[in-house]
Amino acid sequence: MNFSFLKKIILLPILFVLVFSCGQGGEEDVTVPDNILSEEKFTKILLDFALAESASNINVKNVPAERSDSTYAFDPLVENKVSRAQYDSAIVFYSKHPGLYKKIYENILVSLSKMQVKNDTTKIGQVSK
Repeated sequence: MNFSFLKKIILLPILFVLVFSCGQGGEEDVTVPDNILSEEKFTKILLDFALAESASNINVKNVPAERSDSTYAFDPLVENKVSRAQYDSAIVFYSKHPGLYKKIYENILVSLSKMQVKNDTTKIGQVSK
């Protein structure tokens, strides 16, 4: 039997499954189970992680590198009273529903944009005084 024919027999069904699984519609109809973090809570946690990482990366407190771990010890999971297991379960659930995950990240971008506008407006107000 021809190897190229076998490759087609194996690859075509895999390709078919991948194409149709990625194109699943109706993500907005998915109900988030009670044991999974809500979109709002998960968005808040991911936003907090992004802000904590950004603060650490730009070293807003101007601390030496050896002290940065203790200076930036903010833990979004502890602050939001969420266990690691709840967070991991949310990651798994939303990963299986990329439409919902994308919506969450779009909400994070909107929140970050609003924060930047507010910050820029504050700077402009301070400069004009």
